[in-house]
Amino acid sequence: MKRVSAAKRPRPVASRAFTLGSLALGHSVIHWYQQTFYVILPEVRTALALNAVQVGALSTVRALSGGIVNMPAGLITDLFRRHWSVILAMSMAWIGLAYLLVGAAPTFALALPAIALVGAGGAIWHPPAISTLSLRFADRRGLALSLHGVGGSLGDTLAPLAVGAILIAISWRTLLRINALPAVALALLILWALRNIYASEGPRPTIKTYFGSLGTLVRNRSILFLLLIGSIRAMGQQGLLTFLPIYMRDELHFNTAILGLHLSFLTLLGMGSQPVMGFLSDRFGRKAVLAPGMLLLGLLTLALVMVGGGFKFTLVIILLGLFVYALQAIFLATALDLTGKGVEAATVGLFFGMNQLVGSISPLIAGALVEAYDLRAAFLYIAAVFLLAAFLFMFLPLKRTVKVPANP
Repeated sequence: MKRVSAAKRPRPVASRAFTLGSLALGHSVIHWYQQTFYVILPEVRTALALNAVQVGALSTVRALSGGIVNMPAGLITDLFRRHWSVILAMSMAWIGLAYLLVGAAPTFALALPAIALVGAGGAIWHPPAISTLSLRFADRRGLALSLHGVGGSLGDTLAPLAVGAILIAISWRTLLRINALPAVALALLILWALRNIYASEGPRPTIKTYFGSLGTLVRNRSILFLLLIGSIRAMGQQGLLTFLPIYMRDELHFNTAILGLHLSFLTLLGMGSQPVMGFLSDRFGRKAVLAPGMLLLGLLTLALVMVGGGFKFTLVIILLGLFVYALQAIFLATALDLTGKGVEAATVGLFFGMNQLVGSISPLIAGALVEAYDLRAAFLYIAAVFLLAAFLFMFLPLKRTVKVPANP
């Protein structure tokens, strides 16, 4: 009887549950670092004496770099499927070390490229993570991507609470220096824990096949229209997340702990709403969830500047949290529904890339409105953007999703 050599012995393949759990946990950590940006933004503004346009510029370069990196990240992910654990670990270490540079930046001019590196590091995570879930959970894609989103929302919720409280005791520069250490440690853990997850996803596509499939993708009118709508929605979200902390600090006079608490409220209910919306979109169709969700985003953004402070403001923030992040996963599921197999990572890269590239201009527009008028004008603009996305989505032709048998 022949003995199989260790080199040729097939590696064990992680179960679907372990895959989903590991990626959701990693996504939580990535979002911890991403959400840190919005909590420290008012402190950075004060320390570097920035005006509203410069604040918007910091958010713009962060989103712009993420959009630029997402495009080749999708290509690299599709071509190097057996090395996705390395790509994921690199994303984790990159974002932590980039924050180290932000904390050391003494001027606005030096803070800009450091913030750009933060955006690029976070962008690397999504193509391999979401592609894996799309392949392994083709029968429950909306639910799986939503649960992955719940992991992100967990980081989004915990980071403002912790960072806001810590900033009362130490400076934002010290915080960022400390924050870099766990990122490197977690990168090594991810490299080990996820090393066998992708062993059975098949051979990599050739570059010719990849670009042929990508060409088909960008000729799909439904995909292009969905990208337009998603990018408009991203404009609203980028503007909201950039100037909501400034509004709470300047107009409502919140300290960092209360500000962080409200930013955590913005995502808290999203942890529950994401899987519910994912399930409903799998069951009743994507449009039945996305169209009313974006409409409510616009109306609730209007309410933010109409209710003043106090309990009403907190309630509006909590209600906004049902939709701000939850709709992203459903948009992704819709895009993947419209594409063929073999270009999942390219689809994710294209979707995130376009969202971030187009959305990146929004903080600059909002900042200019703040300089010309006031913070209220920025929120009126953001609400109008959300409502425009909701209106356009009504004209997107979508078929009901079809379930396919689950992989074991």
